[in-house]
Amino acid sequence: MSAIAVVSTSQVAPAERLALWGDFVGRHIGHLQSDTYGDSRFDGRLELGDIGGLKLCRIIASRHRVVRTPNQILNDDRGYVKIVAQIEGAGRFEQNGRKLVLTPGEWSMYDTTRTYIVSNPEPINQLAVLLPRDRLTRLGLNLDDTAVHRFSGRHGVGRLVFDLLSSAFAELPALAGPHGGAEFADTIANLVRLAVLDQMGIQTDAAMRETTRDRVKAFIMANLQDPMLSLDRIAMAVGCSKRNLHKLFALEDETLNSHIWNCRLDRIRQDLANPALLQQSITDIAFAWGFNSSTHFSRSFRERYGVAPRAYRSMVHKDGAYWGVANTAPV
Repeated sequence: MSAIAVVSTSQVAPAERLALWGDFVGRHIGHLQSDTYGDSRFDGRLELGDIGGLKLCRIIASRHRVVRTPNQILNDDRGYVKIVAQIEGAGRFEQNGRKLVLTPGEWSMYDTTRTYIVSNPEPINQLAVLLPRDRLTRLGLNLDDTAVHRFSGRHGVGRLVFDLLSSAFAELPALAGPHGGAEFADTIANLVRLAVLDQMGIQTDAAMRETTRDRVKAFIMANLQDPMLSLDRIAMAVGCSKRNLHKLFALEDETLNSHIWNCRLDRIRQDLANPALLQQSITDIAFAWGFNSSTHFSRSFRERYGVAPRAYRSMVHKDGAYWGVANTAPV
C-alpha cells in the first residue's frame, strides 16, 4: 500500500471510538493498551502510508496514553524503531528507565521490541516514521542507548530529520514503487545516525560530507517534478558551492546530474507500470517528472533500461489495455 489509509473517530459513536482507534493501530502499527485518563470522550485521526514495510504516520488526537507490554511484544514480532516529531502539544516517552517530555519542534525515537509508555496529557499532533530496526542496527547504532533521547528539530542534523518527517506525506506519490521506500528508509536511517553522532559531539569531515550529501539527495527527492531543478538551485538550498556538490558525488556510482535524471527515470518507470495511470500518455508522465523533450526522454529511458518507454509499458500490461492509449499518445 502506498496510498494513505485514514481512521477517524468521527465516523462512530463516542462509546466506540477508542476501540476503533485501538483496532486500527493494532492491525497496522502494533498492539498497545490504550486509555484516555478517564475521559468519556476521545477524538482522533490517524493517517498512515505504508511503503515497502516503511510506515509514515500523522497522528492528531485528544489526550490519551498507550502502553506496550511484554505479552504484546511476544505476540507481535514487527520490529520497528518509531521516530516521532512533535508538531503540537507535549508527549511523555518512557523506555529503558529513561523519561522525557517532547515539545513542538523536537523529535525522539523508541524501540517497539521493548516495553514503553507514551503519555499525551493534552491534545497532540505528531508525525512519525516506523523504520525497520535493522536499518539502524546495521549502521552500528545501539538502540538501547539511543532510545528516548531528545533531538532538536531546529538546528544541526536533527533539523534535517525533522524536516524530512514534515515533508514525507507530501512525497508519498514519489516514494511509491519498489525502490522509493527503500531509498527513503536509507536516507532517514543515515540522518538519524548522523544526528546521534552530532549530539555526541562526533563530527568528522566524513560525517559532514555524508550529512551534506544526504541533504542534497533529500532536496532532489522533494523537487524531482520541478523542471527548473538545477545545480544552482541545489547549491543555494544546501548552502554549498557547485564545485563542492560535484566533489560530494565524486565517489558515487553516478554524477550528481546523472543521479537527478536517473531518479526521474525510476519514477517514470514506476508510473508506466501503474495500472491506474494507463489513461495518461507517456509524454505527460515524462513531462510531469521534469523532462521537457520527448526525444531526450525516450533516448534516456532506452539507455537506462534497454527498452523504449512504449515497449516497456506494453510488456508490463500484457492484457493489451495499453495499446488503446499508445495509439493516441505515442512517444
